[in-house]
Amino acid sequence: MKKLSDVLEDVKDSGVYLLAEGISEKDVEKFAHENGFAFFRLRGAEIRTKADFLRRAAVDLSFPDYFGNNWDALEDCLTDMTGQEAYGYVVLFDDFGPFAEHSPGEFHTALEIFKDSAVFWADKQKAFVVLLRGASREKPELPVIGL
Repeated sequence: MKKLSDVLEDVKDSGVYLLAEGISEKDVEKFAHENGFAFFRLRGAEIRTKADFLRRAAVDLSFPDYFGNNWDALEDCLTDMTGQEAYGYVVLFDDFGPFAEHSPGEFHTALEIFKDSAVFWADKQKAFVVLLRGASREKPELPVIGL
């Protein structure tokens, strides 16, 4: 199992991961901040649809007021983190299960956008890591990461 510290040190490892069980939001946030990374928590408990996801992402990821509430606008905002100067970015997608179970196709699209954003930031020599935390019957095929 990879460790978050290793992934954040090597931008080529930027991407989307399942967070190992037993690691708290506070642990991830503390680790990110101590190492100069911006931290965001995407609260997924009430996300069921694409519209729910985009609304929650706009708030939790501090998107600008002009965010267009569509997939293209999501990718645009994830690849333009103006005002969030940091060594890199850590997004904890907490309680992703409801979205994965109720809208698996839309959930997959969101993961692809996260992955594309990670590639964009790696090319800019910045880490971009999305950590999925929670339980779901729809478990994505992703590597597991620990602290």
